[in-house]
Amino acid sequence: MSRLRQVGLPWRPDKADSAGRFAVRTGSGAQVLRQGSITLAILITCCTAWAPDAAAQDDVLVGHIELSGGAGIFGGAALGTRDADLRTTTANQPFRLFTASSRMAMGPLFDARLGVALSPRYAVEAHLGYGRPELRTELSSDAEGAPSITAVESVDQYVIDGGLVLHLGRLGSGVRPFVTAGAGYLRQLHEGQVVVEDGTVFYAGGGLKYGLISRSQGLVKIVGLRGDARLNVLSGGIHVDDRVRRHAAVSGGVFVVF
Repeated sequence: MSRLRQVGLPWRPDKADSAGRFAVRTGSGAQVLRQGSITLAILITCCTAWAPDAAAQDDVLVGHIELSGGAGIFGGAALGTRDADLRTTTANQPFRLFTASSRMAMGPLFDARLGVALSPRYAVEAHLGYGRPELRTELSSDAEGAPSITAVESVDQYVIDGGLVLHLGRLGSGVRPFVTAGAGYLRQLHEGQVVVEDGTVFYAGGGLKYGLISRSQGLVKIVGLRGDARLNVLSGGIHVDDRVRRHAAVSGGVFVVF
């Protein structure tokens, strides 16, 4: 059983069961698939038109491996609201016991990336992200007039995705902006790893790279700093209704080119 941190009156087991049923449902990813595909196509088309010629990209080492790692913040989002209804003998008039509203809170993010430059302009990149946000479920509008209470549990969240990176023109000495978009796999585990929820993630974003060290000899070619900002569109996983959720994420770290 998940450990619950309670706010307000003591937790009531009968309500915990109902809230648990509402908090875990599997939704269709057809809508987010269409939205993600359209977003990816528009982003690549627009940025290709704005990108500079390859001659200006001579500091991107084609065919070399880039590793990066860092930490940041994964933004929160509402998961939905649902009433716990008791069936009655009166048709279409259920009796509401209480209302459950769930939200995934903002939490720390740790990520690692592996990329390869296909050309001075384009690269492909795989990404692994891990976070441990809090799942907050508030029970309100109690039929017996009890005050609202909030149950909290920690969720282990894994994101494995990949996509295309488009390098843009320099902003200054050593500063290289880029945009990126792609899709991947979402895995969320309830506290205690009792229940596992799978889903899909689409993302679009960008960032900056700043080279600190560059050399032509040796195993390590470039060492620098990297900052990323992404909009993640999640489908499936832990949620109440079938709507997609949008989570912003920012992170910073170090990159190394071999």
